[in-house]
Amino acid sequence: MPTKLTEKQKATLWQQRRNANFLASSKLEGLSFAEVTLDAEQAKQRLEALWRQYGG
Repeated sequence: MPTKLTEKQKATLWQQRRNANFLASSKLEGLSFAEVTLDAEQAKQRLEALWRQYGG
C-alpha cells in the first residue's frame, strides 16, 4: 500500500519536475545550461560571498 507524500516531499518533487521541464523546453529552443553542482560547504561559501556583496 503506497503512503502519501509529505508536503516537503511534494515540494521537492514539484521543484525537480519544474527544473526538468525548464531544461527540456530550453533545449528545444536551442539553449543550453551547464549544470551547477555544489556540496554543502561550497554552497555555504557562495551564499556568504553573495551576502557580503549585496549586504544581506
